Amino acid sequence: MKKNKTGLGNKAALFAAAGFAGLAGMVGPTLINAALSDMNAEVVTIEENLNNSYEETTEIKIITYNIAHCRGSYDFYGKSSMNDLETNMTIESPAAVYRCLDDVAEMLIKEDADIVLIQETDKDATWSFGIDFMPYLARKAGFNYYAYGAKYDFLWGGYPYGGERGWDILQFNMGNAIMSRYPIISAENKAFDKRSLLDWIAGEERYLDAVIDIHGKLTRVISTHFNFGEIETRKMIQEAENSSMPLIFGGTLHLLIPTEEDVPEELKWCKANAMKLLYDSKLFSIYMLTVNPNDTSYYTSDTENLYWTADYIIPTNDIWIRDYQVIHAELSDHLPVSATLIISL
Repeated sequence: MKKNKTGLGNKAALFAAAGFAGLAGMVGPTLINAALSDMNAEVVTIEENLNNSYEETTEIKIITYNIAHCRGSYDFYGKSSMNDLETNMTIESPAAVYRCLDDVAEMLIKEDADIVLIQETDKDATWSFGIDFMPYLARKAGFNYYAYGAKYDFLWGGYPYGGERGWDILQFNMGNAIMSRYPIISAENKAFDKRSLLDWIAGEERYLDAVIDIHGKLTRVISTHFNFGEIETRKMIQEAENSSMPLIFGGTLHLLIPTEEDVPEELKWCKANAMKLLYDSKLFSIYMLTVNPNDTSYYTSDTENLYWTADYIIPTNDIWIRDYQVIHAELSDHLPVSATLIISL
């Protein structure tokens, strides 16, 4: 699906009406965009996939994958000196985005996933040519349902692409998603804490909390991307404490295993204490605490220079983890994580 390359979409008339010059010309549209941003979750049924059959079983396979806006893999702390923004701007064409989504879909079909948690997926971003990832990916991978929740939805400045693209206003509507073979009954796009003015303008880290009907067993599934560690971890503990259903959360959590040694300097901002909070709550089954955290086969980032485990799937302890592994699909700067779970019906 292709949208206006300027990233302004249907809001163009409102932005033009702002009529400011210079910085004011950017602030006006930015504030209008903030006022119009819809941070609610959307739940979509893919009608043409509803005939897809799946086995009635208590065993489900969940995959979490940070697809990094379909910018591909790169050595973030090594040979590349570019930051995330600069690297995203190197996405070559709409065809390159669709090629990435096709490859992700092919991997998910091969792995036979039942539920997929996606992070860093785009709905309307300038760098990915305004392509709405989830309708295309869900259809291509054969999922019956998906939910999407934006983390950020804002306009800012302009980027001098050069060449045919020239100079373009930047729009970033991106967030978390969940795809499922089973019916998604409802979904909420929740903030981790109270919104500040900056959060209102640009958005913030959020978690997409969906209720999925797995053969009559209602189960909560959360897709998220942590930033600070302890704030988000305490929220997950709170959600599990207050939940009447089994709960599974996962994504790029940026949590350090407490026993890890020789933490790289660039990872000092991550809190090992956040993982300890999860363990001490006695609410969760944490597979990564049962293995050697320095076992490189569990490292998920960076794809071209794997050095730590950034991505996890963590269910509440009423769910049994039968299998847990990292999938070597180098389509992003993260690797996907797969967990086969047993849910009591």
